[in-house]
Formats: sequence, C-alpha cells, structure tokens
Amino acid sequence: MKFDDFWNLLVKELEISKQFTTQTKPFSARYSGGRIMVSTSDTLWPIDRATMRQIWTKAMSMHEKMRFIHTNYSHENIRTSSYIISIMKYFVVDESKME
Repeated sequence: MKFDDFWNLLVKELEISKQFTTQTKPFSARYSGGRIMVSTSDTLWPIDRATMRQIWTKAMSMHEKMRFIHTNYSHENIRTSSYIISIMKYFVVDESKME
C-alpha cells in the first residue's frame, strides 16, 4: 500500500469516529477538515497529512517486523506518534505490503 492509498482509506473509513487503543490508552479518531482528529478522555489532538507521512516514511525505513513498535518512534519528537502507529497498525494489516 502506498501512502496516498493509505491516506485516502483514512479519509473514507474515518468519516465517522472509530475506536482504537495505543499500548496503554483508548482513543477515537475521525477525519475532519483535512486532518485526523484524535480524541482521548482529556485531550483533542489534530494530526495532519504531513505528520502522518513523516511517520509512514520512518516506518518504511524499518524492517517490517519493527514498524508497529511504538518505542521505535520516540526520537521523532512527534507527540501523536503512538496514535499514528495504532491507526497504521489497524489499517495496514500486512506490513510487508507497505510501499
């Protein structure tokens, strides 16, 4: 799956809010206004396409078995990386198919 295909899938699938979980925290995500809006019990986090692509690109540089391990993104300094990884893991079932 290419990034543009992934983003288009998010736009379509997140028209209505969907529930996800990071390693420790449940959250919901919905596409709105050109961004993915992540809601936790106490915070609203916007994730734009460029940030999502940055994490996608980092994932592409890793071995496929390492792509969805949250700690591999701690040096990216992106507060929403754990949410992005959880969303990617949900929609990209076979990480070997990422392009």
